[in-house]
Amino acid sequence: MYKFLTKNGQTLAFGLGVLITVIFLISVVSNMGEFTAMAEEKQMETTIFDFGLYGAMALAVIAAAAMVIFGLAQVVTSFKSSMKGILGFVALLVVFFVSYSMTDTDISPYIQGAIDKFEQGGAEFTEGNLKFISGGISTTIVLVVVAAAAFVVSEITNLFK
Repeated sequence: MYKFLTKNGQTLAFGLGVLITVIFLISVVSNMGEFTAMAEEKQMETTIFDFGLYGAMALAVIAAAAMVIFGLAQVVTSFKSSMKGILGFVALLVVFFVSYSMTDTDISPYIQGAIDKFEQGGAEFTEGNLKFISGGISTTIVLVVVAAAAFVVSEITNLFK
C-alpha cells in the first residue's frame, strides 16, 4: 500500500479533487437559473453550494488524517531518523507552554472591545481561552523571529562559502 501511494498518491488526490470539483460545478451550473431567480432572502437559505462545502471539508479531514497516520507510521518505522523532527516538535511545545504560562490575563480596553463583539455572536471567552490565544500569538512571533534569524545566518554563511 505504501509503495502504491508513494507512486500514485498525488495523482489519486488530484483526481479526487478534480472529480469533486466537476460534480460541484455541474450541480451549481445546472441550478444557477433557479438560484438567480430566487429572492435574496431565499438565496441565503439555499443548499445549492452544500456539496462543494461538504466535499472540501471531507477532503481536508482525509488529508489531515492521512498526514497524522503516515507521519506516525514514519516515526514508528524509522525512529532514529525521525529524532530531529521529534526534537523540533518538543521545542515548539516548550515555546508554546512557556508563552502560555507567562501570559498576563489583564484585558486592555481594545481587547475587551473585540471580546464583546465575539460574545455578541455567541462565543464565550474564559481566562484559559485568552491565555491559549496569547500563547499561540507569542509562539508565532518567536517562530517568525527564529526563522528570520536562521535566514540571515544561512545567507551570511553561504556568502563565505
